[in-house]
Amino acid sequence: MRNALRNLSFAAAMLSISFPAGALAAPGAGAPDDPCSYMAAQRSARGLTDLLNDPDPRVQDCAIRAAGRAGDAASAGILLGNVESYLYASGYRSYGAYEDNLRARLKAINSIWALGEIGSPRIMARLLRFFKASDQTIKINLVIGAGKTRSPLTAAFLYRVAGSARESNEVRAAAYEMLAEDGLRAPAPRLSFDGMQKADIIYTGGLTGIPQDWIGDLAIGHVGLYGGTEIRDGRIEVVIYDCVPDNFKPYGGVRRIYSFRDFTHEDSYPFFGNRVSKVRPTPAQRELVIKAAIAKLGHHYSNSHFQQKGPEYFDCVGFAEYAYEAAGLNPTPDDQETGWGWPLTPAEQFASTVPDTQNAPAPVDMPPLPVPQPQNTGIIAQSADAVMHAFGLRAQALPGVPLPAGVKAAD
Repeated sequence: MRNALRNLSFAAAMLSISFPAGALAAPGAGAPDDPCSYMAAQRSARGLTDLLNDPDPRVQDCAIRAAGRAGDAASAGILLGNVESYLYASGYRSYGAYEDNLRARLKAINSIWALGEIGSPRIMARLLRFFKASDQTIKINLVIGAGKTRSPLTAAFLYRVAGSARESNEVRAAAYEMLAEDGLRAPAPRLSFDGMQKADIIYTGGLTGIPQDWIGDLAIGHVGLYGGTEIRDGRIEVVIYDCVPDNFKPYGGVRRIYSFRDFTHEDSYPFFGNRVSKVRPTPAQRELVIKAAIAKLGHHYSNSHFQQKGPEYFDCVGFAEYAYEAAGLNPTPDDQETGWGWPLTPAEQFASTVPDTQNAPAPVDMPPLPVPQPQNTGIIAQSADAVMHAFGLRAQALPGVPLPAGVKAAD
């Protein structure tokens, strides 16, 4: 019965939703308006602080996004608390154990995104103290949030991460993206190691990340396939295959992109990490997944979702499902794709898969640190090296690339 109601609700929603001109033209024209407004309307008399503490986790998700989009610095304490409480509870060992409280993890990731939108250098300085002890997905979101803040402190942080051979290529790629976006100098690129594996399924937010019972209460809205990392245009870049509406900018349909920014619709949503089918793909199957994805480049997006898995039209989750099935794998039970189970949603696929942490570096244990509460919004330090030391980062000298003033190379 629940699937039947979900099916009918989805069909009604697709027929009734009207989008303003250009609302879906992303990347390049901004992400669509959040579909959380119905909850906000019901609670118009309440402030964001009250909504952030609402017992309904779906209301909390909507309030976190609202706080970020409004740049509401008054919400920063609650958002920081979401991140800190999750990391402390997991003992900084987020891989595996975090599945026991997946909602807390996603709330922490959403909160990092919102704090980046708020853009306070002082708040970001406090948040970045957790970088060293965080897992790869958290680190990628911290790097993107730091890039949005645009301060001398975060510029030095991004430079260090981009040049650090101790960080995964994916984390470094995020740092290179933010340096380029802010027009800042970057170190010469040299690959270190991949923290994700080719053909991992990756997730972010999006239009269907609606926290409602009929679609799933996880704020997962878009799906892609990870294709590895490479050096392009003087920086490390990720390779991602996904499927988006045909009117997206700069192009839509099945596409190959080279940034987290494009995948997350111009950083409008967090990066929720990488997963695989419960039957883990072999190296040969991973190659088959990517081969199947490449073969469909240029095919169109299915706005009706009646044809999720091709062969001519796809949606984002159906495209990933198709590529995996071409390799003899099945990420999601078939009864969620047909009949009363249709349509398959990104949240359902996310819940049916498992985290892929085989390549991921283990986070480092770090005890809770006292955090000073300065009265001004600036940071005073004797040198940039002192600031980077506080983040647990060390300089990696690269031939022909001078380090910023006041920064010493690691021994």
